[in-house]
Parts: sequence; C-alpha cells; structure tokens
Amino acid sequence: MADKREPIPVDPVDIGETTDLDSLAHLAAHGGDGRLFKMEQDYTKQVDEALLKARDLAQKDVLAAVESLNNIEKLTRLGADMKSNTRVVQYMTKLCFEGQKWDLLMETIMTLSKKRLLIKMAIAKMVRDAVAMIDKMPSDDLKMKLIETLRTVTAGKIYVEVERARLTSMVVKKLEAEGKLDEAATMLLELQVETYGSMEMKEKVSYLLEQMRHSLVRNDYVRATIISKKINIKFFNKSDAEDVQDLKLKYYDLMIRIGLHDGNYLDVCRHHREIYETKKIRADPAKAASHLRSAIVYCLLAPHNNEQWDLLNRIAIQRELETVPDYKIILDLFINQELISFKGTIVAQYEKLLRRGTPTSPDTGIFDKSQEGEKRWSDLHLRVGEHNMRMIAKYYTQITFERLAELLDFPVDEMESFVCNLIVSGQIIGAKLHRPSRIVNLRLKKANVEQLDVWASNVHKLTDTLNKVSHLILKEQMVHKNLDLSAAPRA
Repeated sequence: MADKREPIPVDPVDIGETTDLDSLAHLAAHGGDGRLFKMEQDYTKQVDEALLKARDLAQKDVLAAVESLNNIEKLTRLGADMKSNTRVVQYMTKLCFEGQKWDLLMETIMTLSKKRLLIKMAIAKMVRDAVAMIDKMPSDDLKMKLIETLRTVTAGKIYVEVERARLTSMVVKKLEAEGKLDEAATMLLELQVETYGSMEMKEKVSYLLEQMRHSLVRNDYVRATIISKKINIKFFNKSDAEDVQDLKLKYYDLMIRIGLHDGNYLDVCRHHREIYETKKIRADPAKAASHLRSAIVYCLLAPHNNEQWDLLNRIAIQRELETVPDYKIILDLFINQELISFKGTIVAQYEKLLRRGTPTSPDTGIFDKSQEGEKRWSDLHLRVGEHNMRMIAKYYTQITFERLAELLDFPVDEMESFVCNLIVSGQIIGAKLHRPSRIVNLRLKKANVEQLDVWASNVHKLTDTLNKVSHLILKEQMVHKNLDLSAAPRA
C-alpha cells in the first residue's frame, strides 16, 4: 500500500502549481452566488485516491473515468473544498483532452459550469486550462467548437472576463481572415475591456487599440475617438520595453489617421512628435528624420493660434533640426516677421522638396497627387496668405484691393473672400472692407470705453500742459517785474 501512495504527491496531474490563490484553499472558497463559505471538510486524501483510480481507468474507458469523478466533484463542491474541487474539474477536462474525446470535453465543460454552488476559482482554472488546449486541437472546426463552448460558459461571468476577451479575440481574427470585417468589428466592440480589473494594462491597451483599428475599418471615426480617450498615454512612458513601444507606435499611427480625417493638423503634429521621441524610432535616423519633417509640415498647416505659435517656436529651437536643414529654412520663413511669396519662394524653391522630395530629403507623402494631398497643398497656400496678412496688418492702416491681392499672391476675387474669412475667424481684428472705394481698413476700432479712456487721458495731458505754461508765464512776469524794480533807483 505504501508503494501505491508514494507517487501521488509528485504526480503532475494530481498536484497543481502552487499559487497565492491556492494558499487560501483551506480558509475559504467562492460560492456560485458570490458568498464566501468556510471549508467544511478536507477531501485531499479522497481526491488523491479518486484521481489515481480515474487515471488507471482512463486507459480503458475515458467516459467511465470522467463519470467516476462526478461523486468526488460533488463532495468537494458542496463541502467548499476549493483546492480539491479545482484539482478534480481540471483533471476531468484533461482526461477528455488526452483521450481525444472532443464531444465529451465540450459536454464536461458545459456541465461543470452549470453545477449548483459551483466554486468560481475551480471554474476559472478549468476555463484557463481549456483555453490553453485550443491551439492543440487537431482541426480548425474543433478549435472553433471549443471556443464557442467556452464563450458560452464565460458569458456574464466576471471572474472569467479576461478569458472571454481572449476567446473573442480568436474569433475576431478568424472572421477578419474570412473577410467578415463588419461582423468581426461588432463582436470585438462588445467587449468593455477598460472595466476589466483583472486584466493587465498592456493586454487591455492592446484590445483597445484593436477596437480602434476595427472602428476605423468601418469608417466610424467618432467611436474610434471615444475609444482612444480610454487609453492613458502615461502608460507608454512607464517602460522602454519593445512591446510597449510597439503599442505606442500603433496608438499614434491610429491617432494620426483620426486627426487627418478631422483635419486637425495640430494634433497630427503632436502625434508625429510623440512618435519621433520614441526610443525605437530614435534608433533609426531615417525614420526619425521622416517624422520630424512631418511634424514641421503639419505644424505649418495648422491654423494660427497661440498653441500653434508656441509649438512652432518650440520645434524651431530643437537641435535635431540640423538633420533636416531644408525644412528648417521653411520653418524660419514662418517665424520671421516678413512677407512670404508663395509663388516666388514656396512654389519656385520648395515645391519639389515638399511634393516629390530630393535625394537627401525623401518625400513625406503629405503633398502627394491624391485628393487629400492637393487639399493640403491649398491649405499651405492659405497658411502663407494668413501669415502675410498678419504682417501687412502690422504696417498698413489702409490698403487697396489691388495692392493687397498682389502682396498675398491671390486674384482680387479670391483675396476678398480670403480676407473676409480671416475677419470672421478673428485672426484680423477690426479690419473692414470698403467695396465702393476698394479699400481695406486695417486700423483697429477701439471700443467706446477705451475711446473715453483715451479722451480722458488726452484732456488730463492738456490740463497739465496748460498748468505748466501758466506757471512759466507767471515766472517770467515775476522776473521782469523784479528787474524793473531794481532798475528804477539807478535812474
């Protein structure tokens, strides 16, 4: 008898891996309704014997071996012996798998998950083991059948939510490979992984990025934007691990697509800068220079405001601009307080660089021949015009339509609508177009209160001047009077 009992403690089937959760086995166990039950009896010895008999019986009849464990499974479950019950249910599924009884495996998993007063920890470990069996199934049909069985078992159960998410991901990949993109996206978007407390942050971010990608495949940019706000970007800066950097690059690539769709060039510039600052990109000078060029161009394409101007100047002081000297020159054109000739400077000198690239500076693809590329080229023309208009407003109070159109490199009709848009958007404050006289007034009209303050200040200055003048007159009068009095006795 002693010889038969010795191998039991070292049997890899009988004794599972020791974990922190197993250490709680002799204290309490989870019931199916969420209550905690104190373990009433320790069935370790009975389980050892039952598993040993089942292993021997499984060599002849797997079904009989599994059925022989039903009684001990019930005893351990009703007795709240979590550790013993976990060993039993895990071994029951393992017998089915090793005996290649696939239908029995599915049936056993379904049956065990529907027991009264089931122990959650036992079911969670059984599901975890079954998930590991998926890749070892002999055919794709059996894999999908097991996945669907496990998805049915895990539906609505919080303690196996991570396993359900992984199973859903497997189904989504299969649907995507079959071209059923809409069905795959619908299934993946049903998962609210941001609420899964037991899932690691890295895996959670990976699922959210997949949800963003599938939303963009469906052209659902609103949902993709909402999902992107569930990701805390501080996570990407906590580790320099390569897999975290890959997730960061994937996130910002998706965000660039969203930003380009919304026409938010300033956000696209920020995303390219974040990619540029990634350690993995910095290690590749060609990729780093490409993202730096893209960041410069998108910053120039963004409408002028305080944020854009601040970001433009912060980029301008980066030492890394030495790697892209041509783009540094273009950047300086917009920082210098001088007019830029779109036709004479941008088109004549830099169109080839920006649209087709040069041997030393490859094309960024921003101003390609596509519809989006042509739109961005026209936006660059508008940004140049806006820059010139701000410069003109600093030195002119009035200017004719013809002269303004000449300075802006616009036809007169386009110049008129362009200036109107700038006035409406608030980029040029107080400007007015006088069409009958064909003059643009650029002088800022002051508010009534400001005008009164100026008038009061002028009056105060006038009275001060009068007081000083009167004082000087009285002084002169006193001096001459004293001189007259001093001259009288001499006469």
